[in-house]
Amino acid sequence: MFPHPSRLTPSFFRKYHRGVSVQAKSRYLALHLCLLSVWLLFPAVSLRAEEFSQDFHYSVRMFSFGTLTIDTRMGNLQVEGWDEPRLEIAAEKVVEAKDKQKAQPLYDRVQVALEGQDKKVLLRTLYPPRRLWRPFRGESKLSVNFRIHMPFDANLVLKCVDGDVRISGLVGKQDIHVNYGDVEINVPSIYLLRSLNARSILGYVQSDLHGEDSAGLGRKIVFWNSDGNQDIQVRVRMGGVYVYSSVY
Repeated sequence: MFPHPSRLTPSFFRKYHRGVSVQAKSRYLALHLCLLSVWLLFPAVSLRAEEFSQDFHYSVRMFSFGTLTIDTRMGNLQVEGWDEPRLEIAAEKVVEAKDKQKAQPLYDRVQVALEGQDKKVLLRTLYPPRRLWRPFRGESKLSVNFRIHMPFDANLVLKCVDGDVRISGLVGKQDIHVNYGDVEINVPSIYLLRSLNARSILGYVQSDLHGEDSAGLGRKIVFWNSDGNQDIQVRVRMGGVYVYSSVY
């Protein structure tokens, strides 16, 4: 059993110095330096932490053929198209804390920023600045889930670091990038779809367009229809891509 990195003091190393080969010492030191690095970068997760949430609502006018750009870090997104000239956003901030009182100040640590209207709208989540020595500290305790309604014929550009994305009812252009998570797209009509280029570096792809169903490295779904007018591009680093058509 290896000791906790906080116990890696000079006296600890002197204790194990005698009677140990140079090679063993090197391996043992290297291992504990790695453990110490991980311990410094990623804080310990409290087993007593619970999830608490607060709901927020945002709305702005948005026209057909406009573009919604989303840039978010942690949390799931559900985007649906509708026949209304506005953008409606339901946001759920989720935090981890030991009790409700300690959860309250955490809601302010992640902000939702909505900018622009009509033809160009930007939605972002803003997190506290990262510290060089512990860049990811506390981020896993702060996430924002979105449910979004936007004009069905508008365009969507989406970037998400960690979260699942579900998109339905959109006939505009889509450019989706997710680092870690699954992307599910429901295409309203295969006749309106001109091109689809979806790739997962490591994960799973499934579609009823050509019957794709595979897992592993470098999985992809490619579709082309010269009579269509909708273009969809999906890039996932680690996760699944699922594409289905509602109407054939």
